[in-house]
Amino acid sequence: MTNRKVFDKRSPTKDEKFFIPLPSDALHYIHHERISADKLLLYALIIDHYNQDHGYAFPSVERLAVMYGKAPDTTSRHLDDLKAAGLIDFPAKGTYVPLVPLSNEEFYTENPQAWTNYQTTYKRYEKRKEAAAQRMKLWRRENGYSD
Repeated sequence: MTNRKVFDKRSPTKDEKFFIPLPSDALHYIHHERISADKLLLYALIIDHYNQDHGYAFPSVERLAVMYGKAPDTTSRHLDDLKAAGLIDFPAKGTYVPLVPLSNEEFYTENPQAWTNYQTTYKRYEKRKEAAAQRMKLWRRENGYSD
């Protein structure tokens, strides 16, 4: 085991540490056809840059691209995807407003394809889980363990 500290999620700012917030309600957006895990990081970066006094975030696409690890053109397209999914808005050129994610129920009601995507992923998970259980059962039988 490593000697490094374990992250304390109950006190993320302990020891004057900072963190990039990602609302847990945004996690179901992963099933939206235009959203991926890396785009959720971009959403978190927009949240992190949000200036409450101004009412928007205003990092340049180039700055976001550096933090995001993508080319500016890719970053710009991914910002469009976040807007299409309803996670951000662009009130004016170069400004971004992070929107509060919809609840699970609201999201899947507004995005029926995302619900289908979720169900497909879940069924695949269940099949893999069942296959793993069968492999374990066979292995135990072959190696003299009782069920």
